[in-house]
Amino acid sequence: MSSFNEMDEILRDFVVETEELLEGLDEDLVALEKSPKDTDLLNKVFRAFHTIKGSSSFLGFDKMTQLTHKLEDLLNSLRRFELELTPSIMDAILMSVDKLKIMLEAIKQNQSIDDIDVEQEIQKLLKVQNKPDQINTIDYEEKLIEEPPQTQVSKELQEQVQESVIEGENDIIKLQIEEIQEEPVPAKKTNLTDEELNAEIQKLLEQRIKEDKERRKAKQQNNKTQETQDDQSQMQPEEIGVQNLKQNKADEVEFQKVASNKEPQDKDKSKQDLDKQTIRVDVKKLDDLMDLAGELVLAKNRLVRLANIVSEQNQSDDIADSLSNISSQITLVTTDLQMAIMKTRMVEIGKVFNKFPRVVRDICRDLNKEVNLIIEGAETELDKSIVEEINEPFIHLIRNAIDHGIEPPNERIQKGKNKIGTLKLTASQEGNHIVISVEDDGKGMDKEKIKQKAIENGIISAQEASLMTENDIFNLVFLPGFSTASQVSNISGRGVGMDVVKTNIEKLNGIITIKSQLNIGTKIIIKIPLTLAIIQSLLVKVTGSLFAIPLANVIETVRIALSDIEHVQNKDVLRLRGSIVPLVYLGDILKISQDKKTLSKDEIYVVIVSSAEKQLGLVVDALVNQEEVVIKPLGNYLGKVKSIAGATIMGDGSVALILDVVSIVKQASKLSVNIASHTADQKEFAHNALVLSNKANFEELMFIKENFADYNILFSDNIASLYSHPSSIVFLDLSMPNAIDLINDIRELPATKKSYIVGLSEDLQSDKSRFEDTSLNALIGLNQKSNIENIKKLLNKKINPAKKGV
Repeated sequence: MSSFNEMDEILRDFVVETEELLEGLDEDLVALEKSPKDTDLLNKVFRAFHTIKGSSSFLGFDKMTQLTHKLEDLLNSLRRFELELTPSIMDAILMSVDKLKIMLEAIKQNQSIDDIDVEQEIQKLLKVQNKPDQINTIDYEEKLIEEPPQTQVSKELQEQVQESVIEGENDIIKLQIEEIQEEPVPAKKTNLTDEELNAEIQKLLEQRIKEDKERRKAKQQNNKTQETQDDQSQMQPEEIGVQNLKQNKADEVEFQKVASNKEPQDKDKSKQDLDKQTIRVDVKKLDDLMDLAGELVLAKNRLVRLANIVSEQNQSDDIADSLSNISSQITLVTTDLQMAIMKTRMVEIGKVFNKFPRVVRDICRDLNKEVNLIIEGAETELDKSIVEEINEPFIHLIRNAIDHGIEPPNERIQKGKNKIGTLKLTASQEGNHIVISVEDDGKGMDKEKIKQKAIENGIISAQEASLMTENDIFNLVFLPGFSTASQVSNISGRGVGMDVVKTNIEKLNGIITIKSQLNIGTKIIIKIPLTLAIIQSLLVKVTGSLFAIPLANVIETVRIALSDIEHVQNKDVLRLRGSIVPLVYLGDILKISQDKKTLSKDEIYVVIVSSAEKQLGLVVDALVNQEEVVIKPLGNYLGKVKSIAGATIMGDGSVALILDVVSIVKQASKLSVNIASHTADQKEFAHNALVLSNKANFEELMFIKENFADYNILFSDNIASLYSHPSSIVFLDLSMPNAIDLINDIRELPATKKSYIVGLSEDLQSDKSRFEDTSLNALIGLNQKSNIENIKKLLNKKINPAKKGV
């Protein structure tokens, strides 16, 4: 590996390590402010800054080294009890941490940090240490004025070290000894005596000597040929330096663990064992694995469908039984594999939650409020891509809870509450969803105030306000620009925060619910799916086409009659358990239902869906089933199609479109539809008939027109004709390859569910056996024109046309 690649690898490790340290510092510093006497926590914070200083110095990031050195000075003063931790001191430390984050982000973007000014932060750090004479003197190489006694390494061990080193490796050992001697150890608070500490350091050095000997032995074996030795002797000095410095960095980190020694040895050993069991993996590799798992799910679905077909056709066949067993086994393995791959992408939600103590602390400082943050369920896991998206909306929810919800201490005391408010963040898993709530014990939401503000802003009319439920009123806060704040602050009041929450949760196919009681508090509940790659869906049919609705957005399904539909402001609505749910026919949203009458007045299926805070009733022709689907993008060729989120391949190889519920809910508010226009009563089409056949010409079928002259007969080769021409009798050419599927499609359609289906057969004996288990009502032999008179009699007697069997 070249020295360039070596440095590039070191830089990547530095960024990852420093990012983790800075994330942990936010949480640790807020905890330290609450427990300033916690020496373990104080030393942990000190070690983090020390590690960042050493790493940044090695890589030449002088500004970062400069700032962390001053932070070390301040932390050392706290460790020696020369200073007492105050909010002002913590403000200075957190301000410096924020500047370190800015510098790290610049490093990640391959930008120079030399132009980033750290003087303001350093001056503030010096000021809180009461060192005004040093404010204009920025020298990060200065030593502490008063250092504690240095730890001495035994002479015997130093001699052993000198004897063990070889050329090219002595710098590592010497530098390690120097680090041991230079590291300041707070004598007043250490848990170890000098003898115990020396013993631990000697133990570490002995271990390093042993590793050095093993490394030298391996190197000697690899250097048997003179050519290799020549190559070694010609190695560039900077390459040797990089190797030594990289090893030094690792030694420094390892030394810090022993020198501080504030945690039990068995805990350190456990952590080392854990480190050996984990590796860092590129997220793209996990994405590729997830894509392959998706393809496997599709193949599994096709295998299951094929096994079912074979089993139905050959019920007592051994091969059919074997195929069914294999299909079941593949389904089980595929499900387990899919779950295992999903778990590799899962991260704890604590990755987001652990940032919030700092957010709460800063907001409380600005508003002069006291809030106790309680976090529960931080170990709950969800997909990495979702974790990255929920940070911003929850920051807005926390800001609103503290600013608008929790009262100032004096007001809380007057109300008989504890002057310290409580903000509770909770996460838990419910099936394939994660439920996260933000709850405060503040003043709650005033429904009347929200309604009045909405009327004043022209968002709703007084009449609309009088019809709104409690949930409808609370959901007004999600409208862009809506705010009940009397004044705008740098924290909230612009009416932007809750709109951002709604927009981000919509992207994740999430659902938002608000519960609030005046002077008791507010609870905002957010429900989001575990993953967005492979989803559970509800399959529905509209005008013969199959669509998948993400189950994460489905609240429930209901079956109603046309008489259950009410009309409010020229829109169809359904009153469901006290709530008003607007209705829309899915075919109208997708613009595929013009002049189509596919619904029955007596039996209408409605899928209640939700997007963020809004609910909508989607009227569909039929509910098919629930199935696991893999989302496939539509691609650049089709571009962004409204109402469609993607597509999926079904078990039979057909394609079903996956609906974008967020887009559909938005479009529905602008659409005026009449559900009744898509319904058909059998009395209205009692004299309609449809002949379905794929024959080149319909001349040999003209006998139908002659014998059923009382009917308005339409000849077609496509079942779509049935949607605009609902018929009480359907003549179906059984020679069509998908005849059985067509029978099922006719029965699935509410308007024609009870229609009379007559099969047109060229081989009566064969077709009678073939269609015995279908809902075909009668057969007509095309050659003999048989059974026509019997069918006429049945129709005249109005025999139940949906009776099974032929």
